[in-house]
Amino acid sequence: MPLVSVVIPAYCSSTYLDECLTSIEGQSFSDVEIIVVDDASPDDTSSVIRCHAGRDHRIEPLFLNENRGTLAARKAGVLASAGDYVLLVDQDDELDRDAIRKLVEYAVAHPADIYHFSAKVLATGDAAAGAREGMEGFLTPPARRIEGPDILRTQLLESGGFDWHVHHKMFGGDFARRCYSLASDERLVLSDDIYMSFILCSQAQSYEAIPNAPWYIYHLGRGETYGKALDLGSYGRLASADGRALLLARSYVEGPSAPERDDWGERLDSLRDRLAFHAMNEWMDSLPDSLKDEGCDIALEYLPADAVCGELYRFVRDRAYALLQQQAGSAKEAKALEWDALHFLALARKAEKASEFDGSNGRYREMRDIALCHLRDCGLVGERRTACAPSGLVHRLTSVIRRAMGR
Repeated sequence: MPLVSVVIPAYCSSTYLDECLTSIEGQSFSDVEIIVVDDASPDDTSSVIRCHAGRDHRIEPLFLNENRGTLAARKAGVLASAGDYVLLVDQDDELDRDAIRKLVEYAVAHPADIYHFSAKVLATGDAAAGAREGMEGFLTPPARRIEGPDILRTQLLESGGFDWHVHHKMFGGDFARRCYSLASDERLVLSDDIYMSFILCSQAQSYEAIPNAPWYIYHLGRGETYGKALDLGSYGRLASADGRALLLARSYVEGPSAPERDDWGERLDSLRDRLAFHAMNEWMDSLPDSLKDEGCDIALEYLPADAVCGELYRFVRDRAYALLQQQAGSAKEAKALEWDALHFLALARKAEKASEFDGSNGRYREMRDIALCHLRDCGLVGERRTACAPSGLVHRLTSVIRRAMGR
């Protein structure tokens, strides 16, 4: 029986899978099984897997008959594993040569269900290079031990939490197999990590974040269109996946396998807010301005309107605050900030009219109140105007807002 099972979901990955497998085959710790799950790839991924399996007996190929998505591929690999520990690696990433040895040494000294180590981020492309430092910080957890119900509560915190990726984490083998057996068999891509992390963190009794452990090599921008603009179709798939992850998490909480706790409502609210945060950040950063109104309608189709509205008010808050802080900026920059603030406000007002809008949403109320305060300070709403708000522009945009509000 292997001590460590490494599970790699693979789909159309022949370009980078060879490097990934080579990094695991060359580990300084050898007592591993390497389960590679080919999710019915139409390219030569299966040939790459067979080639490696032919020269390393530790590689166990698992070929799915139909494309089922990342969640199902990982689930199949984990349930087929036999190791005392399970480690998930993405097909286009790698491990530091001593990663598994160091993980096992740490695990022996610090028994836990989840071991969270950090990642070294390598960037491909200019957009990824600009985001590399921030991503590396996001993937580096603060060293600590968390136990029981505090694990899920902490994971979902906006500040002081930890990332929801299932890679760069090692799990107790039986624990991982039990958790993945609880996961839906539904096809889920893009938001499968946060859904599965929700189950894992809710079931775990102990979590260890390992200090000084950049042992996962994460290739930002490799094998994806990182930094490229989204179209409405691709944004719709993203928002749909986030919305589906929330529904699947609710189904899990309502089922018989979720542990009893008195804060499930709060935890689902936190998950809702994190998913809306993700979807609306992509809306802001990757969707062209000309498509933002239609993109907002798409977000409202798949996610709770109050959660989407809270993020819109966050963008209003940021633009209005930037305007308040502006000292020597040009009139053109000021007008751009004003336009964005009032445009996003109009979209938020529209979202507030949606059916089943939950005005008690705490994050929505917080973002709304701060945003409106900043807008009043700028003179963009209410009767007061200041020098930072050209009256003609405010009049035109306020008219747009009033039309959107039906006033």
